[in-house]
Order: sequence, then C-alpha cells, then structure tokens
Amino acid sequence: MKRIAYITLLLTTLALTVKAGQLGYSEKRPLLFGIDMDYPPMEYVDADGIPSGYDVEFTKRVMERLGVPFTYAPNTWENIADDILEGHVDLGMMVYSPYRKDMTNFSRAVFKLYYQLVTRKDGQKMNGLRDADDKTFALMRSRPIIDTLTKVGAKTVIVTDLTKAMTDLSAGKYDAVICYRYQARYIIGKRRLGNLTATDLALTPREYCYVSHDKQLIDSINVILDQLEEEGVIDEVYASVKTKFGGISIPVWVWYLLGAVLLVSLIVVIILQKRYQQRLLREMQRAQKSEQLKTIFLSNVSHALRTPLNAVIGFSDLLMMQGPDGIDANEQQNLLGLINENGKQLLHYIEELLQLSDVEGGDELFHRVETGLAGIMEEIAAATRAKINKPVKLQVDGNGGTVVLDPNLLRFILSHLLDNAIQNTDEGTITLSYSNKDNGFYAEVKDTGRGIPEDLKENIFGLLSEKNTSVQNRLPGLGLSICYAIMLKAGGRMGVESPATGGTTVWLWAPNKIRY
Repeated sequence: MKRIAYITLLLTTLALTVKAGQLGYSEKRPLLFGIDMDYPPMEYVDADGIPSGYDVEFTKRVMERLGVPFTYAPNTWENIADDILEGHVDLGMMVYSPYRKDMTNFSRAVFKLYYQLVTRKDGQKMNGLRDADDKTFALMRSRPIIDTLTKVGAKTVIVTDLTKAMTDLSAGKYDAVICYRYQARYIIGKRRLGNLTATDLALTPREYCYVSHDKQLIDSINVILDQLEEEGVIDEVYASVKTKFGGISIPVWVWYLLGAVLLVSLIVVIILQKRYQQRLLREMQRAQKSEQLKTIFLSNVSHALRTPLNAVIGFSDLLMMQGPDGIDANEQQNLLGLINENGKQLLHYIEELLQLSDVEGGDELFHRVETGLAGIMEEIAAATRAKINKPVKLQVDGNGGTVVLDPNLLRFILSHLLDNAIQNTDEGTITLSYSNKDNGFYAEVKDTGRGIPEDLKENIFGLLSEKNTSVQNRLPGLGLSICYAIMLKAGGRMGVESPATGGTTVWLWAPNKIRY
C-alpha cells in the first residue's frame, strides 16, 4: 500500500511538473510572489533584507512540488494588495473575500483565521461587540467587519500598520483593535504590551488562501495543498499559527481534567452496564420462578378441583351400577350426601377462582367509602362467634375510628382470616385487633391454634410450594390467595407469622385513602 501511494505521489508530481512547464515560468521569467514587508510572523523582510515568515517557508514547499522557479516582490500592504488584485505580481496570499471572488482566483483554504478583540486592561470592559456603541475601533480594511461595526454604532479607523495600531491602543488612542488571534498574541508579546488583553469574537472565521489571476496556477496549487495537508506539512509549517496563535490555547490541566472526566465516565458506564446486567439476570430468574410457581399453582388448583369432581363421578357411577334396588336406603342416602358435599366443595372452589380472576383483572370491585370501624368490627365479631362451637374465645381490640376503604372487601378479608383461625384452633383464644398505623389501616388476626405446616409457609398466599406440587388434603382453598390479591390491588400489604411453637398471626395494612 505504501509503494502504491508513493508511485501515485510520484506520478502526480511528475504530471504537475510537466504542467508547471506549461505555466510559462522559467529561470529567466520566474514567478513573482508578492509579500507584505511588515506582516510578521506570516511574511516580512528582516533586518538583513531577507524575506522571512511562515508564508515564505510554506510557499517554498509549494513551488518545489510544482517545479516552478520564483522570486519575491516585497511591498507595503496597501501596494501589495493592489499588486495582487491588479496582476502586477503572479501570486500572493490573502484572506478570501466574497467581494473579490470575481476579481481574481482564490485557492482552497490553507487554514482558517479567527478574530480577537484587543482592549486595555485598565479600560472600560467590553463584552464583545454588543458594547461597541460609540467606541473607536482600529482595524485593517475588512468590509464584513466594517459593516458589522457600523450596525452596532461603533466608530472605525482603518490602519495599514497593525503594530503601530496596537501601540496606539496601549497609549489610549483607541478603545479597541480588531485583528486575528495570531496577530494579537504575536504583537502583544513582541512589543511587550502588557496592559493589553485579547478575547475571542463570535465572528465567522476567515479562510487564508493563495490568490492569482492565473487560474491554471491556482488549480495546480490546490492539488499540491491536498497533498501537503495529507502529509501534515501544513500543520508542520503553520503549527504555531494554527495552535499558539490561531487556535485556543488550552492549559495542560484542562487536558488532565478532561482525561479524568472521560475515565470516570467510562467507569460509571461500566458500573451501570454491570448493574443493568445483574438486574436483567434477576428479572430472568424472577420470570423463571414465576413460571415455575404458575405451573405449581395450576397443578394444585387442578388437584383441588379434580378431587371433589372424582368423588361426585365415582359415587354417582356406583349408584348407577348398583341401581336403586341394589343399595339399601341408608347407604344410598350416605352416597347422595357425599355427592352433595363434594359438589358444594367443587362449586366453592370455582367461585373462589372466579373471585380471584375478578380481583386480578379489574378495579371494579373496589368502592372506597368512609366507613366506621366500630360498627363493622362488631358485625364481623358477632358473625364469627356464631360459628365457634369449641372452647375458644374471640377477643376484639380496637378503639373505633373511621377509615376510607371498601367495607365489603374489608368484611370479606377479615371474615376469611377469622374462619381460618377457627378451623385451626381447638382451644384458646382468637384475637382480632385493629388500629391506625403508618397513615393507614392495620389489622391482625392472631390464634393459639396448630399453626401452618412448614411446607406451606413459603407460599401460603399463593398456595404454592416448590417442594410439594400437590398438597392433597391439606389444601386450604383459594381464600388466602384472593385476600392477598385484594390487598395488593388496594396498594396495601399482607403477611403471616407462624412460629414453631404454634399459633398463627396474619396481618394486613392498607392506605387509609387510596385511589382504587
């Protein structure tokens, strides 16, 4: 690849050399390169009368590539500008101007120049051109800048010697000088004008180009400029103009700060990505867990429905096989009773499933109204005492009050919890207590009964157990699942405590005012 690039460059240079011979320049008739005698550091004539500066050095490189002999034609800026535009010299360098594009030919930009505003440190502070009204600005001729200053009400003084203009500014003759960055920094440093300061102006940067009436020459220079830019020669020659003078000088500590910010940002991104991956893994595990629990739930529900259904079918088949005369009246009555009991149990499970489906699927069950606790608690206690036919006492602890809840759902949940306590308590006490807690309604049902079997504790509210996919005769129905679903839907919580020593406490909490 390098060999191909070298051959291409060689062929291009050879073609340009042949073309340069057609441009009409020779040792007897060298190209005249017009330069400003006093335009440091770009181009100037030093104390020994030798042309110097970045433009002089760079033009040597360009002409060597073109194979064109050239010589210098130094002059003052006013005269050299006219010499270039009127064709008295063959080539020069100046800022691209849309007003002059039809008068001569401009090459592509060698680089861009940026404007700065130079003022005295002890003078009136100027925040850009918005404070330019009635101020005096010195500048070299530039129609766009003159038009801009005129619009903001500034006074303009056109100068041809920028060094003298900066010295006059330092002495108080002007309010400000507008020039390019590299000019401001070079002159301030060279002349040691310590009372001057320069700030950037938000003006469109200008393109610094070669200029000639010879379009064929400009076309050839454009090809060379592309080569020199690709090879980094432009940056090499004009390095200080494009960075120290032409660009923004960025302190070293800023680069360190940027590096630190980038490093911290990278670390934050890595941490966030790692956390996201961990969260994604947890969600995947939760989804797998949910799928497993769903399978177990369906297995338990199907068992709960199948058991009474098998009993109904089995006993009814027995009656049909034996016939009414094959079974005595007492046995027939017993079988009919078993069929009726299992049918009711089957209906109960189906009703619970429908209730659970309603709670999970919609909000229409929730009707929040202001409810007096004393009345509803007395009603629930009276209904519960009527069901107790064991040496068990029911206690109710609470101080009344008012809540904003659905009374029917509250009655349903507490009644179901009390029914479970009755079924699992042969003697002792069942306590229903309630109070206001954490800006909500808190209640618990505590019994001194047998407690909850270990294999049901983990997922008592979902009737799920990873260790036992079928809980057989110990299946307590879907009531707790329905209660739990109601509490979650109401924005509340529900929990259970059942120590190994016996007894169970089921508690619930719901916001006092919740938008169902």
